[in-house]
Amino acid sequence: MSSKAPFDRIRRSLALRLSLWFAALFAIGFGAIFAFLYWTLGRQLEARDYEALQLRLEQYADIYEASGLQGLRERVAEDSQGPHVRSLFIRLVSPGGDSVWGKIPPDWIESDVQHVAVPFGWVEQRNYRLRVPRDAEQDLTVVSRALADGDLLQVGRSTDSRAVLLAPLRRTFLWVGGAVVVIGFGAGLLTARRATRPLHDVVTTARRIIATGALDARVPAPRREDDVAELVRAFNTVLDKNAGLVRAMREALDNVAHDLRTPLTRLRGTAELALQPAGGAAAQAEALGDCVEQVDDVLKLLRALMEISEAEAGMMKLERTGCDLGAIARDAVELYGEVAEAKPVTLVTEIAGAVPVMADATRLRQAIANLIDNAVKYTPAGGHAAVRVAVDGEDALLTVSDTGPGVPVAEQPRVWERLYRGDASRSQHGLGLGLSLVRVIVEAHGGRVAQRNAPEGGAVFEMRLPLTEARAGVAAETEARRVI
Repeated sequence: MSSKAPFDRIRRSLALRLSLWFAALFAIGFGAIFAFLYWTLGRQLEARDYEALQLRLEQYADIYEASGLQGLRERVAEDSQGPHVRSLFIRLVSPGGDSVWGKIPPDWIESDVQHVAVPFGWVEQRNYRLRVPRDAEQDLTVVSRALADGDLLQVGRSTDSRAVLLAPLRRTFLWVGGAVVVIGFGAGLLTARRATRPLHDVVTTARRIIATGALDARVPAPRREDDVAELVRAFNTVLDKNAGLVRAMREALDNVAHDLRTPLTRLRGTAELALQPAGGAAAQAEALGDCVEQVDDVLKLLRALMEISEAEAGMMKLERTGCDLGAIARDAVELYGEVAEAKPVTLVTEIAGAVPVMADATRLRQAIANLIDNAVKYTPAGGHAAVRVAVDGEDALLTVSDTGPGVPVAEQPRVWERLYRGDASRSQHGLGLGLSLVRVIVEAHGGRVAQRNAPEGGAVFEMRLPLTEARAGVAAETEARRVI
């Protein structure tokens, strides 16, 4: 098994496969280009020979038409002094196919000497035969033209075979092409290994995390800017988010365990008390009532967690209708009127006219009620909390402020996290889910939330929602007039 491991790594190497593909494609491309050039060069050589013969044929045909066969013979005899015409094959063929006249190149005629016996000795006899040089090394090119009298004039020439002429080019291509492919493969392998090194780092980091559970492991950032570097950065970002989610999950589990421990302990104690027969039926009924209350607290915690999870997953169902944010805020304030009076905390409302929004009124009322509950809870007796609704540009703005201790600066970025409870809130009864539920409800409506501390003290929570289109247009027009 171990002996096959290096071979398997080589076989699975992306750099090697990329290099092989690159070399194969390069070889195919280089071969296709050479084949095209080879064919083009061969065609040009052929065209050159054909054009030269065609030009000579036209000259001789014109001479024949003007001066007849005798004029043609004289012109050929004059031209035969040059090497180009001496190697020409010229023939005049009658309409019946018989050769009327012809000129055969000297190198087409072969002769041999034979000794023939005669009565008084031996006599040398020379025999001549015609050999048209057309073989693997010689090509024959012939052009023809029909003359006015019906004869056919032919001009031809034997040339070196184009395959023979181009053979050195083919050999050069094989050597050069092979060397280029090998060099290209080596250069491609080095380049591919350098380009895919971050991918190996990603695999190594992933294996390390799987083997050791070290969530802080990260891939070294590449020094260049390309797609692989972007992939590495995205992978590290995913690792950061996963580590944050795991950390948040652990904190959430710790908070859930902390918040469930008290009601479950009380529930167990109450149930044990109800099982004792000494208290009588009245004590048992009271104990069972306490059990129901504790169960309701647990169900409330679980229900809030499920709602937040649905909203964060984009699955919260909203029944949007046209409604007035100010009217919803008044309803929520009325719900907490008695709670504020009992503390006592002064709860005031400031609403600047109608503020229309397209929203789920029930969900918004739930979010606003959580903000008011939070303000009343952390406002000391004798303080006051205010709920204000107004139009701010193209947004509907709702703020809930109080005169409590405010939120420490170090805790402000985390107040909207689920199950997060600051040090000051540990003494207050609650689940740590109210502000998280506010955030997800507002974001599900396309809005946003914010928190700050007022200069004079106390916390200020903001909720911004998009205005309906008609009201947003009026607000924008009003703002434009104000600027003018």
